Amino acid sequence: MLIDESELIERIGAGSITEIDVTNLELKRTWEQDYGKKISAFANRPSGEVHWMCIGVSDDGSLAGYDESWAKKTEESISQHINKCLDPQITCVGVSCHEIQGQWFIAIKFANPGSVVYWNGAAYKGSGTTIQVMTPEEVMNLTVGLPGLIDYSAQKSDEYFQEEFIIDFVGVLTTRRPNMLLGSLTAILPEDVLKRIGIYGTNTQRILFGKLGYRVVKYDAKGAPIENETFTGLYGLLRPRFLAAVQEWTRQQQGLHSDPYPMDALKEAFANAVAHAAYFDSDGDIILELYPDRLCISNLCVHESLYFANKWFSRSHKTVNKILMESLRLAGFVDELGRGKNLIFSLSLQSGQRPPEVVVEKGNRYDRWRLYIYAGQQNRQYLRILERLREMYIDEHKALIAHALVLWSSQSVSTIKQYVDGESAKLFADVLSDVNGPIFYYQKNDSIVLRRWVRVLVGEGKDSKQLSSAEEEELYEFSYKMQTGYHKGYITPKELRDYAGLGHTNSEIVQSSQLMKRWMDQGKIKRIRKGVYKFIEKAPSIDWKQLMKELSTQLPQGLPPNP
Repeated sequence: MLIDESELIERIGAGSITEIDVTNLELKRTWEQDYGKKISAFANRPSGEVHWMCIGVSDDGSLAGYDESWAKKTEESISQHINKCLDPQITCVGVSCHEIQGQWFIAIKFANPGSVVYWNGAAYKGSGTTIQVMTPEEVMNLTVGLPGLIDYSAQKSDEYFQEEFIIDFVGVLTTRRPNMLLGSLTAILPEDVLKRIGIYGTNTQRILFGKLGYRVVKYDAKGAPIENETFTGLYGLLRPRFLAAVQEWTRQQQGLHSDPYPMDALKEAFANAVAHAAYFDSDGDIILELYPDRLCISNLCVHESLYFANKWFSRSHKTVNKILMESLRLAGFVDELGRGKNLIFSLSLQSGQRPPEVVVEKGNRYDRWRLYIYAGQQNRQYLRILERLREMYIDEHKALIAHALVLWSSQSVSTIKQYVDGESAKLFADVLSDVNGPIFYYQKNDSIVLRRWVRVLVGEGKDSKQLSSAEEEELYEFSYKMQTGYHKGYITPKELRDYAGLGHTNSEIVQSSQLMKRWMDQGKIKRIRKGVYKFIEKAPSIDWKQLMKELSTQLPQGLPPNP
């Protein structure tokens, strides 16, 4: 086993080192981002030893012969990948470049920091040369066995617990994961299941089932508080009966006959508040504020949480309560794949509601995270926009991103880009650059301009609206210049609709056909064949100044002025 860097350099220089001889060493000829999975797998071994990965060294221990330029460039790439993908980043103890007789290699030193190590959002395990993603149960077992970084939820607590909540939680957990009961010949007590997943006698048990409290404040239509109650045991926030009570109260205020909030979005929102609150101070201070047309779920959070605010199209997430988070994930209260934020956002749009939003209020030691979700009657215009975007984009995720851009059009594009990353980034770029999409990206002003059909639909609830005389004349002049300048004067109804910012519904197709017929009657275009027209070239306009200048040169000199 290697621990000392000088020994590593000496043995590589002597060509006397291989992976077979040294169990805590990986040799790689070049660097690839996926090699980070091996860093995760090595670091997640229970031994707790220091590990090394050397880049620029072949499997047989010989140097690959790279120069200093390669070393500097590769070191920068490795550092970028570690900053982006490795969690916690302190797993990596150091990245250093070394030269032996003109040949360079890079040494990555890493060790388990006391918690499960993730690469690009997944925790890995390794057996020989095989690398696999760890199951949720394996992550939980490893998390319990490690000392933890600053995991408040893993610390010990002997506070009183509410037996009713524990029984309910264990029932949900064992229904979802019946393997928790395998191998038991006798009846298992609820606390035995909690011991099995490692949360018995911890702050996770106190948070969910103990005296830790949360407030529910209700307001009237004028914003005046009418009720203010405190409850204990945050597990109560996650139970179906509580979610149903929130729906029922809001439904009565709105006079609705259906749920005012998407149930899965509500469930995910409450679970996120419980999972991510900063319990180091005031027990997280979770507050639910119910208004007739919206709800606000707030909790204390660490300063770094600002990075995740409004990242609706992102799977990036982080919590300081890892044991608590894993417990909720095992029982199915939070999403398995980090899609919680996107689920809240997508379900709100699909239900025809205003998009949710997050506001992070700056505090002293901890900030306050506020999530707003909106209720009320479904917005018919929003639903119709989404329907048309689904016709435009086969990919539902892409249609939702396009819909979000429409609703966020008052914000700068540089701000909106902060809400998107990962696999959504390309779809976001595709919609921004789509000349036939619902928006136009005005790069000079860093802004979004809605196409005409979107403006009409949002403003008046119509698929189409007749052009004014001024709009029609402006459209004619623009399309004439474009088609005569670049397409020999030929134009199709679809091209005309694109220039006009129209969509392609039946009513807009009829509108463009009527407009072309009117232009034919006015002698502006002529029909070439079905679906193809051509602009009739305009008579050259008279430049009166140039004409007078030319005439003045032809007149006899010295003529007396006009009387």
